[in-house]
Amino acid sequence: MESKNRRRNNRSLGSSIQLANVLGSGANKIKKKIRDIERLLQRKRDTLPDTVLIEKERALEALQFELKNAETRQKIKKNAKKYHMVRFFERKKAIRRYTQALKQAQAHPDEASYKDALQERAIDVCYVVNFPKTEKYIALYPSENDVESRDENVKRGIIKTSERRKAFRIAVTKQLQDGTLPVSLEEILGGKKLRKEGTGIMLDTKVVSNEKKQQSAFDEDTPANDEEDDFFE
Repeated sequence: MESKNRRRNNRSLGSSIQLANVLGSGANKIKKKIRDIERLLQRKRDTLPDTVLIEKERALEALQFELKNAETRQKIKKNAKKYHMVRFFERKKAIRRYTQALKQAQAHPDEASYKDALQERAIDVCYVVNFPKTEKYIALYPSENDVESRDENVKRGIIKTSERRKAFRIAVTKQLQDGTLPVSLEEILGGKKLRKEGTGIMLDTKVVSNEKKQQSAFDEDTPANDEEDDFFE
């Protein structure tokens, strides 16, 4: 009996060590481990002891959760590199505009228009810094181009991007008012940025649901070989 318990404990310990070696690694390694366990369960589910079956199912659940984390880390890393320069310049521009608006508001304390302008510039600053790194960055100050010269599909893409920018600004405005931004305005002005693996602000689930419906309708009307216009993202 003692020998059986020892073997069971050793097997469990071995599985834990194997799982620990995979957790925190790249997505490909995790996917391979998931496939290995899924194949094992497919072939031997009916013959595996209950203890082993439970252990494998728990490991599979942990690996699937870790895979999502790994894919998120990869996406953050990719977007951080791709949009680093545009975010850097927009951050500088937004803070400069905020500083100018602050001086004007202080010079005209009784005029609401200057206070409103200052609030808009504050939202701009918080937008640039708190924009989620898991998303393709949507420029706050896109270069102006002659939209009339573009085809209809591109125009619709620009409109969709504009609507998404607006949705993120609304989310920033709410969190700025609530004091729930990942990086507050005061922290940004003090030099703080979104942490390395910070996900930033998140859109309301209703907004995301509506966006998916709009995207689905857009995709149905858009030729499959159309390319994305990254410039406006």
